[in-house]
Amino acid sequence: MHIAVPGDIIIHIREDANILIRIYTKIISLRITFNKVYAKKIGIGLSAVLPVLLVLLVCWPNPVSTASEKNKTITFAGNDKFPPYSYLADSSPTGFFVDITKLIASESDLDIRIKLMPWDKCLSGLRTGKIDVLIGAPFDEKSKKFMSFSVPIHELNFSIFVNMDNYHVNSLSSLEGAVVAVRRWSPIVSNVDKHKSIKFVKTGSILEALEKLQNRDVTAIIVERNTALYYISKYRIDDIKMVQGTISTPYKYTFSVKPDNEDLLAILNSGIELIKETDTLEILRRRWLGIPNSRHFPWKIVIVSTALLSGLMLLIAGVLWVIFLNATIKIKTQQIKDMHQKMVEKDKLAVLGKLSGQIAHELRTPLSIIHNSIYLLEAEGAEDKDIFKKRLTVLEDKVKLCSNILESILSYSRIKAEIAAPISLKECMEEVLHDLDLSEKIQTKVTFSDKYLLTVFMDYRQLYSVLRNLMLNSIQAMNNEGKLTISVGPSDNNRTITIRLVDTGPGIAGSVRNKIFNLFYSSNITGTGLGLPISRSIIEANNGQLYLEETSQSGSCFIIKLPSSKNKK
Repeated sequence: MHIAVPGDIIIHIREDANILIRIYTKIISLRITFNKVYAKKIGIGLSAVLPVLLVLLVCWPNPVSTASEKNKTITFAGNDKFPPYSYLADSSPTGFFVDITKLIASESDLDIRIKLMPWDKCLSGLRTGKIDVLIGAPFDEKSKKFMSFSVPIHELNFSIFVNMDNYHVNSLSSLEGAVVAVRRWSPIVSNVDKHKSIKFVKTGSILEALEKLQNRDVTAIIVERNTALYYISKYRIDDIKMVQGTISTPYKYTFSVKPDNEDLLAILNSGIELIKETDTLEILRRRWLGIPNSRHFPWKIVIVSTALLSGLMLLIAGVLWVIFLNATIKIKTQQIKDMHQKMVEKDKLAVLGKLSGQIAHELRTPLSIIHNSIYLLEAEGAEDKDIFKKRLTVLEDKVKLCSNILESILSYSRIKAEIAAPISLKECMEEVLHDLDLSEKIQTKVTFSDKYLLTVFMDYRQLYSVLRNLMLNSIQAMNNEGKLTISVGPSDNNRTITIRLVDTGPGIAGSVRNKIFNLFYSSNITGTGLGLPISRSIIEANNGQLYLEETSQSGSCFIIKLPSSKNKK
């Protein structure tokens, strides 16, 4: 709104004058509604003063509003690749920020020219004076040295975008060690540069960053949300997704001018406040950014739907609570049973440890005496030395067997290996087979895929005890008549070695398959129920596995897996 005065000067009415006009109108209305005596006196006095003040404010010269300044063309510049805020459509400037600029120019009666170009050229143009105002400049405290900012016109959010098959990136901290693209001159750069462990690649535009992400040149991009979604929608990019949430607080975008152009900045601020008051800014936001128009809210439908939904949710919650409670009771009951079983086994282990220690102490002395007696008898000789030596050999083998049995009992009380070293499975296997002295009715077939690689790192006596126990179990299951097949080879890319023992016995009954590794359980009347539990404990103490792979009426197969010593550092 403006009026003409002598001297061809155009003087714009200030906001103060508009306020006074509204006050004056209110006072006129008060003269009708207030007490006639007092309102009349007050109204007459103010009615005489306010028009004078109004005329003075209207006619007071404004140095920035002369006809010469009004006719000056003001150049606005913005980023040409920043949709939907500012971009070129058919070589014409368009976008949310561009429409705001045109609206403010119209309200403030400014003659403007809008140019869109790369942002670095916009900045250099402002410094050299070729450009008067920057459109959509991010507010930055560091930039106050060479530009002044208007009040904010919009706030922009920045988000992380990744490929559709990327599920591990969910925050800025999850990008440590990754390559990430950001738009050069973006305000987010100063924030993300603090993360030294992330390698940042700066691009000329958000579209270029999206292309790098599509080509998998980078792990993720950090860009302005609406611009990225604009390009994704326009070019139908379906292999990129946005990580939910923003990575920082919104950034304020403004108009910016040179520090010495405060008069123009005041006009811009006045125009921004005016379009905010009239809701014009919100209308533009709805048009460009998809913010829905406000409509009458269906309270009745919402209340009824909420009540029905709440009742349904309460019913579902009650049913789920009962199910959850029953499941929890079952889980807790099973946990109590498992804990009880472990405690029983622990008690058995403690008793066995004490018993085995006492047995070892009592039997070591007589065994030593027997061994020394054999040595003396052999040294003294006999009439028939061949027969006598044969008997002594048998007696010595029995002593050795008793000692091995004793060691197997002791092994459960000291599962941890005492002397660990690389062991050749081939040598250990051959020694076990030799010591067993198998009958002719037992056929054995042993295969080694690579005898030089088949070494493990553990105590030799413990490995010997495990192999001997498993072989004896197989022989007893076949009633000393059948075939024992043993195969040894690398597995898991040479990280482990697998030993497979297959017999031709009657198999293990289904009712006892889950009990064979339980302490003190044995299906053999003369058995102690220690062999398999001891063997499994030894193997697991050496980071291995021992389990029953399969069993049937034609035989059973046990598997031993141990780490290869070749991988031990």
